[in-house]
Amino acid sequence: MGISFHITSVREGTLFNVMQFLSLERVTGVLSVRFGRQIPDVTIYFVAGNITTAEFGALVGDAVLDMLLCQEFAVKEVAFAPGRITQVNEQAIIVRSSNIASVLLNVSKDVDKCESRPFIYGLLPVNSSYGQTSPSILHVLHDFDQWQPELSKIPEAGRDKNAPLPQCRLIHRALSRGIFAYQRPLISIKMLKPLLAILDPLTDKESNNLRGYLRSLLPHPKATHLSIERFYAFASAIESIAQRRSTEVGERARRAIHLLIQNATKLSQPEDINEASHA
Repeated sequence: MGISFHITSVREGTLFNVMQFLSLERVTGVLSVRFGRQIPDVTIYFVAGNITTAEFGALVGDAVLDMLLCQEFAVKEVAFAPGRITQVNEQAIIVRSSNIASVLLNVSKDVDKCESRPFIYGLLPVNSSYGQTSPSILHVLHDFDQWQPELSKIPEAGRDKNAPLPQCRLIHRALSRGIFAYQRPLISIKMLKPLLAILDPLTDKESNNLRGYLRSLLPHPKATHLSIERFYAFASAIESIAQRRSTEVGERARRAIHLLIQNATKLSQPEDINEASHA
């Protein structure tokens, strides 16, 4: 029997550590990365500790690693099952597979340079102007062959953002033109500053707690927006601190929170996205 495991608490850096472990143990088998029950798994094949192929529907090879590192905050579970690989998808071969640490370092550099990343949120559902919907951006990437014909028709413009993956360039272009629109209202992180100012002066403990909590709620570290549901959670923490200050400060915070929610619900998606694109 070879090594097998199932991790259900995935934190930042978990994938890197898992892949390094599998490389050092020189395992052969399949690493499954799961974003949730409704989203297909990523499958990464190891042979004697080397990554050989990676697949996520239409996304294959090195591109899968870029996507995984970018959207690691969306990963729910990681599992490994030992076993020989009987058939190899030639299109899914990892080009840079000789050294895991080197591979992941290069992928990390790719992701850091991505200009499209701040407004690509893997788990959020989207609508399209031509009537097609998707349960998430990750579904769009997985089934990209179905989306590419329409997305490729969108003309380039000065607001286009670069990305290591051509799929992400097209997705961001669609978002910035209103061809794609997230189904849920979003709150710009920029808009939190006036809300936090109501609490001034914050103690070091309050400041550190709020900063850490906000980071845990972001879709990924480079995100420019929060989904409305996650904003509710953050707003609750702000309101709690404000109420401890005084009844008056608590009321000011509640009014500011209500106004933010109201504005986010009313904002048209293209305007909201253009703000994010220029952030």
